[in-house]
Amino acid sequence: MRLFEGDFLIFVLAKAIPNDDEAAKKIIQFSEDLIDNSRKEKGNIEYNLYSDSEELSLLFVEKWESIEILDSHLQTEHFIKFGNNIANLLAQDFIINVLKQILLKFSFILIFFLYMVVF
Repeated sequence: MRLFEGDFLIFVLAKAIPNDDEAAKKIIQFSEDLIDNSRKEKGNIEYNLYSDSEELSLLFVEKWESIEILDSHLQTEHFIKFGNNIANLLAQDFIINVLKQILLKFSFILIFFLYMVVF
């Protein structure tokens, strides 16, 4: 049973914690292909990478038209290749949150702020 019916934008916040500075640089390099190809996918609205200024972490911020489109993205060659390339560069598994936008009056900035307060 679905909690919410209808079409909602999907936001993904995926936090990566690299082993060290050199690993972070390599993850950023591998991310270029992932981000370029993901932005070309049908149903992708936004795909960006941010670095935290206070700790060694990277945050992928994605916006998709639907959960089904996100599921398809997870099966793409560029996504799988990225995962294989960075597997040994992470200090721990990604911390991933998948969020549905349910009230259009709430902006992504508010969602991002809430995420940062929680983590």
